[in-house]
Amino acid sequence: MNQDAYYEVFARYEPQEPLRHIGTVRAKNPKDAEVFAYTLYDEWKWREMFVVPREALVWLKRPE
Repeated sequence: MNQDAYYEVFARYEPQEPLRHIGTVRAKNPKDAEVFAYTLYDEWKWREMFVVPREALVWLKRPE
């Protein structure tokens, strides 16, 4: 049985805008993550929306 994974959701209104992190969903596979993200976060009618498996992100921290 597949275990749930976390997916980070990013979106923007216009192509020239930077992506915004708008939330997180938990799903068994990428297709479910896509459906959950659209259902939960498309109330703002984003032009572009992306879901990325959390484990695929490279997290950076700026020096203080």
